Amino acid sequence: MPGHGVKQPSCLRPRPKTGFRLRGFILYACLVGLGLALLIGLAGAAPPSGKLLVAATIVPLGDFCHQIGRDLVQVQVLIPPGASPHLFEPAPSVMARASQARVFVYIGAGLEPWAARLLRSRGSKNLVVVEAAQGMPLLGLGQQHHHHEAAGAQGHTGKPPDKAGAHETHLAGNPHIWLDPVLAQEIAGKIAQALIQADPGHRAQYEANCQDFQAKLAALDREIKQQAQTWRLRDYVSFHPSFSYFARRYNLHEVGTIEAAPGREPTPRHLKNLVAAIRRYGIKVVFAEPQLNPRVAEVIAQEAGVKVLRLDPMGGAPPYGSDYLQMMRYNLAALDEALR
Repeated sequence: MPGHGVKQPSCLRPRPKTGFRLRGFILYACLVGLGLALLIGLAGAAPPSGKLLVAATIVPLGDFCHQIGRDLVQVQVLIPPGASPHLFEPAPSVMARASQARVFVYIGAGLEPWAARLLRSRGSKNLVVVEAAQGMPLLGLGQQHHHHEAAGAQGHTGKPPDKAGAHETHLAGNPHIWLDPVLAQEIAGKIAQALIQADPGHRAQYEANCQDFQAKLAALDREIKQQAQTWRLRDYVSFHPSFSYFARRYNLHEVGTIEAAPGREPTPRHLKNLVAAIRRYGIKVVFAEPQLNPRVAEVIAQEAGVKVLRLDPMGGAPPYGSDYLQMMRYNLAALDEALR
């Protein structure tokens, strides 16, 4: 053959395919590793054998589910401690975890606007849904039972209240029903029924656990009533109207709120009206919340010459953690200090 035995220049010789093969191997290894990671992630999100996977949007609901399901369930709380449910937007990983649940528990009333998207994407097949607020009479702008005029209201002149001091509303009203221990008993009953529907073989355990938890909630209600009878003051200012149902239950008066809606900065006029209301009603404390920036509460308290204490509507923080009963007793102690 022509050129036989003639050595080709190195630039004309075909290059070995080692680099291509190496890159291909690396790509293959990455894909295998990604697949394994995905499988491990799914396995980590899946409940242990025999357990019912339950997704709850907020920490208190997660504790309710745990108290009623106990060892029969694995509960995933979707909104992390310290986050405000009003401002929270779930990451795709959160939506993916929730999509695997057999039971989905949320408050409703507009507290978790993303829940509707999740339910649409998940579909109703093999999913039992608890909307805690469904069927409950919700407080709203038109329902200010046991409340004084909002800070800045001109109640004696017949003029409408300052909108910055009005009660927070969502799509269907104020959603903070879980902070009333009596309404919490009703929520517990709804959760128990959902767990029974999803896992009818353990009906007796769920019913017994629910009765036990409801008895503890009833005892908490009696404890708060007894403590509230000793309070000299009945008026308070909160960061936003998360304790309106609590106030209605125990005959407290929400004079005003710092934020009419989560994330809405109060106007200078509203802050001035709040300071005037604090002085008018002899209020000693302004309440902040750990999920929201306390800066404005601290400014108001400094101007009015009062203290700042914390009320926690969501839980997840020390010393009570995810324990609803302990969180409520922490809030009771803060209220006792403010109103005694």
